[in-house]
Amino acid sequence: MTDLYPMLIEPRYDERIWGGHNLAQKLGKTAPPDKLIGESWEVYEENRVMNGRYVGQTVGELRRQMGRALMGKVSPDELFPLLTKLIDAQDVLSVQVHPDDRFAREHEHQPYGKTECWYIIDAVPGAELIYGFSRDSSPEEYERLVSEGKLEAILRSLPVKPGDVIYLPARTVHAIGAGIVLYELQQTSDITYRIYDWNRRDASGKPRELHVERALQVLDYHRCTRGPIRPLRMPDGQRTMLIAGPYFSMELVEADLAVAIDTYQSPVAVCALERPLMAGTGSDDAAVLARYSSLLVPAAAERYTLQPEPPQGGGFRALAAYVPTSTEATRSDLIDRGASPAQVDEFLAQFAHAS
Repeated sequence: MTDLYPMLIEPRYDERIWGGHNLAQKLGKTAPPDKLIGESWEVYEENRVMNGRYVGQTVGELRRQMGRALMGKVSPDELFPLLTKLIDAQDVLSVQVHPDDRFAREHEHQPYGKTECWYIIDAVPGAELIYGFSRDSSPEEYERLVSEGKLEAILRSLPVKPGDVIYLPARTVHAIGAGIVLYELQQTSDITYRIYDWNRRDASGKPRELHVERALQVLDYHRCTRGPIRPLRMPDGQRTMLIAGPYFSMELVEADLAVAIDTYQSPVAVCALERPLMAGTGSDDAAVLARYSSLLVPAAAERYTLQPEPPQGGGFRALAAYVPTSTEATRSDLIDRGASPAQVDEFLAQFAHAS
């Protein structure tokens, strides 16, 4: 089918009080140079297609028009299930938490909560995240420490470096630290409960809104001991599983030649990393993807190919995100691709707590 081609996606740039210019200066994005850009929304419901038959249409319009051809096993009546971003944190973000699906539906009338993950692209020496509580806490202690301006006393710092992968189940307190550029994959939700914002003020001189009461209801108060994910490198040396959670999976693809990959009956969001690449689906509509740009592969394409952009060659690296069928299906696929059952079980155990 000629409409099952790799669709180049137009990003949306969002100014943020903590943003900077690294998306343009370091990643080569076309972000406005006169604004502090914190986020580039790469693939989500309202992004527009930039090439081929569907040029100018949003992903949401395609979801309704193409149905299962785009969405595969995911219902086309629901929002597009993936949201990917590039984030430039020149300053530390607010300390925040996101609700799970149940709380989002019952209290926000939204279909999804927000579990997310981060792939660290760049980080200054000594860069850190806030990632969970350093010890068990309680709603009472949380409320008291927020009122006293001392919440950082129980927040846990986690040093990070380029290449680290962080998995953040909903209800985990967190913040991106200063000097970090990352790729974010998340459920399609923008529900954020801001707990503490370092006494910053917005452009009009007012403190940004906090959501202390909402956060109190959703926080996981247990001590957090999670660190960066231990990826599972596949025997072919070309694909490495980074994330295999209940809502999304993500792989790192790195090769000098063409690599053919299954869509797993899901729409696939692909982001090129340091070098451009070429993507194809077996049609005549191959697309060249610029570095740190994104495309969308329809589920019904069944397979797609990534390869270095000729004539440059020299290999490529890319992130590919999709919706898994189930943990059991993921396990079977990884074993079929050559990983041992013990390796696969150890890898998947890192996501079991969020199922």
